[in-house]
Amino acid sequence: MPWPAADFYAQRRVLITGGTGFLGRNLVAALKEVGAKVRTLSRSSPPDPSEVAELFSGVRHFRGDLRERDVVDAAVEGAQVVFNLAGHSGSISSNTEPFEDLDVNLRGQITLLEACRQLDPRPTVVFSSSRLVYRPSPQLPVPETALTGPLSLYGVHKLAAEHYHFLYAHLHRLKAVVLRITNPYGTTWSSSLLVGEGGRYSIINWFIHLAVTDQVLPIYGDGHQLRDYVHVDDVTRAFLIAGANPKGAGMIFNVGSGQGVSFKTMAETVVEEAGAGRIEHRPWPAEAAMVETGDFVADVSRIAGVLGWQPTTQLAAGLRRVIGQYRQMQTVP
Repeated sequence: MPWPAADFYAQRRVLITGGTGFLGRNLVAALKEVGAKVRTLSRSSPPDPSEVAELFSGVRHFRGDLRERDVVDAAVEGAQVVFNLAGHSGSISSNTEPFEDLDVNLRGQITLLEACRQLDPRPTVVFSSSRLVYRPSPQLPVPETALTGPLSLYGVHKLAAEHYHFLYAHLHRLKAVVLRITNPYGTTWSSSLLVGEGGRYSIINWFIHLAVTDQVLPIYGDGHQLRDYVHVDDVTRAFLIAGANPKGAGMIFNVGSGQGVSFKTMAETVVEEAGAGRIEHRPWPAEAAMVETGDFVADVSRIAGVLGWQPTTQLAAGLRRVIGQYRQMQTVP
């Protein structure tokens, strides 16, 4: 996979926290392809070897929690770039599990940053943030300068973690970059992540699972709310460029497609491309309605101008590719 920063990572020591998750697996694959020395840190072990043995071969894995200082210190030691993806996911669950979300998503970040500041030279840390830090806004697309105002503890904690990264950059000369990601979807490397706890990690991946297995795709309300769906290949490229290009240090970047698609249209496209599944409209559950942000489309002009990154995958083509990959995973014995 050619991309502008490929030479930068050859033989470079790179840590991916949350490296066994959806985004993490894609970063592992991309970094191995360009010869990086990859290590991962995750609460879970690498997945079933029968599914992803080749993906994780040669990768040094540290099993542990971001809050475990000894494990984090060992994983960080010698790292030149840290892709910080680990954390507790889910806007609804964060409001129902507040102390767990607080502990994982904030104390865990401090533990990691404390480990990073002990290194000399200090690494570049690229933090995976979210569109959910923004306040709902009628003005689209939404730039990085838009007002923040999360509707969930997950969004509040992501925003606080952004500030942690920039504070450590100021106090301890870390090089920190924040990527606010919209709604990613794409290759998971195993069918288990495509199911993904009812869409907690990727609503499109979950819908693909439902469609291919000829189940109901639930839409709350009329489904007219706009969303910005971005393929994981584009997200991976954004991480790699952000970690390699010094111009990104100290900056926040939106990472999305820059295109608004209604939730209903997304679901209809999944069903059409899968040739299976059916859509069902349902009333908004109270807990989901509380965190609904309304329309969102990311302004990606800053990352294009500073880092030269642009999304390349159109939604229909991306869905077709993921559906094909999922069907292939389902047929492998």
